[in-house]
Amino acid sequence: MVRREQVPLIITLSSLSSLGVGLLGPVYPIFVLNRFSASILDVGMLATVFGLVSAFFKTLAGKLVDAYGEKKVFFVGVMLGALCSLSYILAFELTHLYLIEFFFGIAYALQGPARLALIMNNIGGRRKRGLILGIFETTYDVAGSLAAIIAAVIASNFGFEVIFFACSCCQIVTALLVLKSRNI
Repeated sequence: MVRREQVPLIITLSSLSSLGVGLLGPVYPIFVLNRFSASILDVGMLATVFGLVSAFFKTLAGKLVDAYGEKKVFFVGVMLGALCSLSYILAFELTHLYLIEFFFGIAYALQGPARLALIMNNIGGRRKRGLILGIFETTYDVAGSLAAIIAAVIASNFGFEVIFFACSCCQIVTALLVLKSRNI
């Protein structure tokens, strides 16, 4: 059974994890089209690279979770994601974006199974499993939805670089919370 002190931690981790990725989504196509001589087809191809790489590596990531533990794999995935977020600042060619999306796909793949294992391993008995997963998923989705307006406000007032830093910071804080937490 989940302890009361774990619920705020689960909500915090869900929010930060979602924001770490979610802030990029709404403004990423605009960033690509504005900063690079890219087409809408390029934006679609970049998203496809991310999605396919993530899908392909999730099974391997699950095996890594079983072998090394969910905290370590999640930490590596989130830190790689943080580096990828910052890498957008250094991208000057469309080819750079394809490389970043490839590595971001790996980072996201590492995070997925590890994040779910963290939650499942801390739920305990079946009695409140659905409730805790519901809290996690609701928090993740709400944070992701709010990320759209937050990203729009940040990009329009401060530029894309601030979004990349914010994403990276959310991911680093998430990684540190998981690594240092004894409650999860």
